[in-house]
Amino acid sequence: MIFAQTKNILSRNKFGLRSSRALFSTALPTSADAVVIGGGSLGASTAYHLQKSGLSTILLERDDLTSGTTWHSAGMLWRLRPSDIDIELHTYTRDMCLRLEEETGETSFSENGGLFIANNKERFDEYRRLHETGKFFGIESSILTDPEDIKAVHPLMNTDDVYGALYSPTDGTIDPTSIVNAYAKAAKKLGASIHTKTAVVSISTVPSLFSQGASQVTSVTTESGHTIQTPVVINACGAWAGRVSEMVNAPIPLLAMRHAMVVTEKIEGMNPTLPNVRDHDLSIYFKTQGDAMAIGGYENNPEFWDSPSPTFSFGLFDLDWDTFNQNLEGHLQRCPSVEKVGIKSTVCGPESFTPDHKPLVGPQPGVHGFYQCCGFNSMGMMLGGGIGREMANWVNNGSASVDLFSFDVSRFHPDNVKDAKWVKDRTHESYAKTYAIVFPHDEALAGRGARRSGFFEELSKHGCVYQARHGMERPGWFDIEGGKDLTPLNYDYYGAYEEGGWRLGDGRADVPANGDHPYLDAIEGELTFGVGDSFDAVGRECKAAREGVAMFDQSYFGNFHLKGKGAGAFIEYLCGSEIKDKEVGSVTYTTLCNEDGGVEADLTVAKLGEDDFYFSAGGQTVTKDIWWVKRAMEKGQWEGVELVDVGDDVSILSVQGPHSRALLEGLIEEEGSLDGDKFEFSTCKKLKLKTGHSVLFLRLTFVGELGFELHVPTEDAGDIYRELWKLGEVYSEKHGVDIVNAGYRAIDSLSAEKNFRHWHADLSNRDTPMEAGIGFTVLPKLKKEGEDAVEFLGRAALQKKRKEGLKRKLVCLTVPRREDGSVVALHGMETIWRNGSCVGLVRSTAFGYTIDKTVAYGYVEADKLGWEKITNKRLGGEEGEAVWEIAGVGGERHASELNLKAPFDPKSERVFQA
Repeated sequence: MIFAQTKNILSRNKFGLRSSRALFSTALPTSADAVVIGGGSLGASTAYHLQKSGLSTILLERDDLTSGTTWHSAGMLWRLRPSDIDIELHTYTRDMCLRLEEETGETSFSENGGLFIANNKERFDEYRRLHETGKFFGIESSILTDPEDIKAVHPLMNTDDVYGALYSPTDGTIDPTSIVNAYAKAAKKLGASIHTKTAVVSISTVPSLFSQGASQVTSVTTESGHTIQTPVVINACGAWAGRVSEMVNAPIPLLAMRHAMVVTEKIEGMNPTLPNVRDHDLSIYFKTQGDAMAIGGYENNPEFWDSPSPTFSFGLFDLDWDTFNQNLEGHLQRCPSVEKVGIKSTVCGPESFTPDHKPLVGPQPGVHGFYQCCGFNSMGMMLGGGIGREMANWVNNGSASVDLFSFDVSRFHPDNVKDAKWVKDRTHESYAKTYAIVFPHDEALAGRGARRSGFFEELSKHGCVYQARHGMERPGWFDIEGGKDLTPLNYDYYGAYEEGGWRLGDGRADVPANGDHPYLDAIEGELTFGVGDSFDAVGRECKAAREGVAMFDQSYFGNFHLKGKGAGAFIEYLCGSEIKDKEVGSVTYTTLCNEDGGVEADLTVAKLGEDDFYFSAGGQTVTKDIWWVKRAMEKGQWEGVELVDVGDDVSILSVQGPHSRALLEGLIEEEGSLDGDKFEFSTCKKLKLKTGHSVLFLRLTFVGELGFELHVPTEDAGDIYRELWKLGEVYSEKHGVDIVNAGYRAIDSLSAEKNFRHWHADLSNRDTPMEAGIGFTVLPKLKKEGEDAVEFLGRAALQKKRKEGLKRKLVCLTVPRREDGSVVALHGMETIWRNGSCVGLVRSTAFGYTIDKTVAYGYVEADKLGWEKITNKRLGGEEGEAVWEIAGVGGERHASELNLKAPFDPKSERVFQA
């Protein structure tokens, strides 16, 4: 084969790097509002945006700008993504390239377009979803099904085996050197101080005075011994970010790998106007490089670089052809011209990757003033502009302006971050699946079993199909008919290291592939944009919750106390709802808002004592929520408040359904303890069980039924579950009702029918409570004015927005089955149409088994509706008939019904029953 050996190695000069030392000052300041460490695309963008926001900013780079990973980046920008936030950030990056060209004269963006190749229907459906989503954002794209149309866009393509394609003409290529120099020049003009050849050797911190166990950044010291006083440090060091993070004793889940591309000799017909190409099914990409082609991809057996050398600034590795040949076979299949030419250069450099293929950005839990901006998984060029903007927002305002939780470093549980094997296994899987179809119900195979509830062993015996969230095994649904153990097996790297285990590093041996894997079989039945194999099983669980009893393991939720003499006053400042003056035993659903009025968290607070408040937060967000609370304590300098995390000590069993009270009565020592007149909704009490255990009961529901949460000591969870299950078997036989175990897929369905919110789905830091339809969590406080006014986080912004009226609003739409009886499967990111105009985007969906309809929640916007502000009356058609539709795969319009109240039990009579 022509690629048997490397012809030459790419050097810096061949890549066109220009020295930029003359741009920057040599005298180091002694203080700054913020210090950015790292002079790549992310560091330069962040420095520019911080300085533009008014903060005096210093950028320190140990070598030259673009060193590390930026200089050898492929630089492709794709505007259509499966995430609305990614789309916004990528578009901003593109716009910044054009804006900086005007400001600095540096041309950094070429609009040569992008072409996505599909080799099967499932992939084509994914692309059609992207095409439809792009309509909301005004991104031009075309669906191509004729091979000749595809060849017209890129004549060098082999289209014999192509199913279809998506063409996005406003995609393009970013030149890494030009964009970094552009940011640096612009930042310098604004007053930023940029210093190359300046390595940071230490970051100083002091203990926090107001949030126990945390510290505060105070300064950085360079290799020359120079100290810069600063309260803010941003770690933008790419593959070397772990070393910098260690300076503040904050491990991060980031690993470096050897990532390669090859540049060919001249190919006849190749020119800079041809689009960049991604063939996800072959796991490859190729892009224009003048009259040549740069080709790369993602293999299953990448080589880890366990100890990044600090002097490897512009270094490259020898290419491992055994690894790269996996990609090369795909290139030859898709573009046969590649085989006819030689190699101009190989580029095998370091790149940083994370356990879920998302960046690590935002405030580092435990260290006030230290921010991560790293781990971009080969997407740093695309995200650079948008993330730089959001880093400035975070530093200045305490929160990003968009929902960046998918990128937030606090999305990982601390125990997982410290587990080297978990990090490596999950990072391998995310890398190997870079180009996999993003199915809505896919599950990871790596890193499983890291965190388990006290009910894990018992539920496994009942056919539990687990999901992994925040490192915790939580029930997804139950397969009661299969009769197999569905516990995930130890990770086998998809058989990629049956030979060559040394590529994993750490002295690893070869890893044999797993044989029969029932869990994997169960998950593969869910890999569809239609209805998965679990549909009937989930429906059975929902039916039991509505008619009998469903038992949910909600131990995935995080739990912590706020205690102390200052706890009550602090909670009034922290929470949107009134809590401090309620009676002991009350339970309150509340929002925690940021200064802009966006919802940073929604959770419940149980008042266990005058100075003891027990929080229960969504499991995926609990690390973030705890750090948000500690940051609020620090910012407000709140004294007399202690936060105690008890998440690992508590397991939660939620027993829901019209027969839940009667079933639980058989478990409780004192008869009548759960009667409605003794135990009202949104209250809690400790009760003695017949087993001898003392358990905290909360009368709450996340599914819209009579129900109770049992917060039990984790060590007692198994015993309590077994006793309750025995009682359930007897009760079921006696009364003829179903009593079942149920999972989170059922919770999603049942809660959607009840108009309940899910943070990071239909609720986020960019959505106010009023926009999200949960204004009741803040309105009582907002209505108090003058001497009665209660100050709380976000009050001023919420008051202002309340007076202005709603510019955007969450709506609930339901979609009936098709005429043939099939379910309309929606998964989020579909467009919402009203009277023929695109007015919004779907954020969350579920099938409602009780109402036999698909339920979708999404935000509609006043400007797209042509209104000054949104009201329910106008939404419902006050000015004439309102026709609502949701556009699914391929733009198929589905007639939808607007629901101004919950589709099921809108008055919550089942919840409040005595």
